[in-house]
Amino acid sequence: MTAGDAADWDDLFVGQLIPPVLALVLDAWDRIEKPAEDEREDTTSLRLYAAMIRGKDRQRHFFLIRLQDVEVDADLVKVSGRKDIVFFPPANDEDIYFCLEAKRLNAIVSGVRRSLADEYVKEGMQRFVDRKYSRRICHGGMLGYVLDGDVDRAMGNVANVIRLHHQVLGMDPPGDMRQSSVRPADRHAKETHHQRHNDIGLFCLHHLFVAGLQRCIPRVT
Repeated sequence: MTAGDAADWDDLFVGQLIPPVLALVLDAWDRIEKPAEDEREDTTSLRLYAAMIRGKDRQRHFFLIRLQDVEVDADLVKVSGRKDIVFFPPANDEDIYFCLEAKRLNAIVSGVRRSLADEYVKEGMQRFVDRKYSRRICHGGMLGYVLDGDVDRAMGNVANVIRLHHQVLGMDPPGDMRQSSVRPADRHAKETHHQRHNDIGLFCLHHLFVAGLQRCIPRVT
């Protein structure tokens, strides 16, 4: 399959994979102990992964979940990245998956609170745009752990950085985040559309922002 065939998987991803994946992520998040403001994302992702495995209903969730899955460029025979949380549909193909790249936001780093919005965009979103992840499909995901619970502020910071870098992200100006088409009633679920090199269609990044212990507001389901 060539890069131009990525949209062939749209029906599977949008109709059958992404909605239950995002719902499972949010259900697991509600059940885990919320991270400390200086907790690393690997530690948080491990606890979230364990909660998803425990909460997965095999009668409804037909996908396979993997943590810290290695991405290999078979042409260059080298590791090109390590994906945080990956969901594999029953496609029998290693390149067909939905990846959630997790990043901390509003975290304490070396005793100082930082927004980390730059890292979310440049070290998270950009990996999808550069085709390091999800080369053969046109959907990916970003998961923002908002450690101080101020989700609206974190989303605003991320939105500002996206606008500043919308060209390199392959986005039409002004580079705004859109309301999620998968979870339209959830104000903390967004999506961004990107034109990647050699892709015929647009690449869609689905964004989930989840709150830490403070200021935790119930989500719309």
